[in-house]
Amino acid sequence: SARAPPRVINHPAKADLIDMVVPTAQNALLRLSARGEALTAELLRLSGHIPPLFLLAEKPDVKAYGEILLDFRYLKTPELFEHRIESSRELIERDEDVWKVHGPLISRFFNLFESIYRYIKDFARCLADLRDGVFIQSTVDSVLLDEEGKQLMCEVLYLYGVMLTLMDARIDGAVRERLLVAYYRHKGASSIDSIDDVCLLVKST
Repeated sequence: SARAPPRVINHPAKADLIDMVVPTAQNALLRLSARGEALTAELLRLSGHIPPLFLLAEKPDVKAYGEILLDFRYLKTPELFEHRIESSRELIERDEDVWKVHGPLISRFFNLFESIYRYIKDFARCLADLRDGVFIQSTVDSVLLDEEGKQLMCEVLYLYGVMLTLMDARIDGAVRERLLVAYYRHKGASSIDSIDDVCLLVKST
C-alpha cells in the first residue's frame, strides 16, 4: 500500500522550544521548520492575490501589456526589450503604472520565491555542517537516531515539497516568470544575490 506522507509536527509553542536548551542541530532544524510553515502560509496567501493583469488571459491585456509583462526570454536580450519599451511613450507610461499599482505585491512575490530558495539552501548547509562536525556531538546519523531530530528532518523536507507543489499548482509558470522579471527590471540585478538560482526555482516547466 502507498506510504502516507510525513506528518507535519504541530509545535504548540515552537518559539518557546527554540529558546530551550536543545542540541544545536535540532535547534537549526526547528528554526527551518518554523520558516517552512511561515513560507507555506505566505504562498497560500499570495497565490490568492495574483494581479489578474499578469495572467495575460484576455486579448486586450495581451495587446496592451504583452510587451511589458515579460517572461524569461527577457533575460537573454534585456537591451532589446528595454529599447522597445523606451521607444514608446505609451509603453513607458503603462510600465510605470504597473509598478506603481502592483510594485509592493510584486516585491512580496519575489521575496517569497527568494525565501523558498534560501530555505532549501540553508537546509543543505545544515546537513553539510552536520557532516563537517560544526554541531558539537551531533552528526547526521545521531540526528536520525533521535526521534525528534528524525521527525524534524522529515518535516523540513516535506514542507519544501509542499511549497514546490503548491507553487506549481497555484501560480502558473508563466505568471511566476513575469512576476520575477518585473521585479528584476525595476529593482536591478544588483538587488538580487542569486538571480540564476531563483530563476531555476520559479521557471515555467
